[in-house]
Amino acid sequence: MGKTILKGWVVVFLLLTAITDASFAQSREAGSSSAYVNQQILTKDEQTEESKFKLNRNYWNGYITDTANILSSPSRWENQDWIKASLLTGITIGLYAYDQEMQNWAQKNRSSTSDKIADFARLFGDVKYNLSLPGAFYLYGHFYEDEKARKTAMLSLESVVISGIFTGAIKFAGHRHRPDTGDPYNTWGGPGFSISNLSFPSEHSSSAFAIATVIATQYEEKTFVPPLAYGIAALTALSRVNDNDHWTSDVFLGSAIGYFTAKAIIGLHGKGKNRKLTGFPIIDGKRTILLISYKF
Repeated sequence: MGKTILKGWVVVFLLLTAITDASFAQSREAGSSSAYVNQQILTKDEQTEESKFKLNRNYWNGYITDTANILSSPSRWENQDWIKASLLTGITIGLYAYDQEMQNWAQKNRSSTSDKIADFARLFGDVKYNLSLPGAFYLYGHFYEDEKARKTAMLSLESVVISGIFTGAIKFAGHRHRPDTGDPYNTWGGPGFSISNLSFPSEHSSSAFAIATVIATQYEEKTFVPPLAYGIAALTALSRVNDNDHWTSDVFLGSAIGYFTAKAIIGLHGKGKNRKLTGFPIIDGKRTILLISYKF
């Protein structure tokens, strides 16, 4: 386990180093302001927006206003938003119908190799990584005066917290039994405050995709960063199925919540202002789903 954790930190270090190399280059080219702008790939408006993003009361108050914006958004939906939401609903329901078969297949084909991969990937959905990775970005941004890195940290943290609120609300509303209990895939406990049977949706998947989406979007100019970030998040989600801790529909919806919540928050804070993210709950008596749609 110790070696697995070490490997996880190595990946975090390499990712952080890779996406912040522009700032190191900037320090070597301090005499050239044009070089700085080109390396950071920021317009004047973007630089102004970055500099305004501070860890203060307004930032924390933004958690409330951004959450309210997402939850109230169905009133502003257009036809294409409903189509996308319907697609996400259909995929989730489709996966749910085959959860038992897919879980049986995953466990039948589980191996020592898949377990090792899962041990590694699972770490990126744990709380310590959810906090430490944004923390590393923030410290780097603070000490090297890299506003983009600092903003990435703050957007990541907000995305994890808000997506965690969404997933937590659904978990306690449904109390779906986990596959390792041996209960059928359609076993739900209904609303309550018990901390057991909280399978749907996967919070590991939600957190991993929330952070990955912010990093991938903020550093999209670096071609290898998005596939690396999303690849790690996808492995994190798949690890939950491999470990028999979640059903396939759990990790799909959790991943979607993390991704779309992060995209919404990014759009609300400067990048992609014309894009629209919206969300609404779906309740059918047994399941409660928060559907989120992102307009590209």
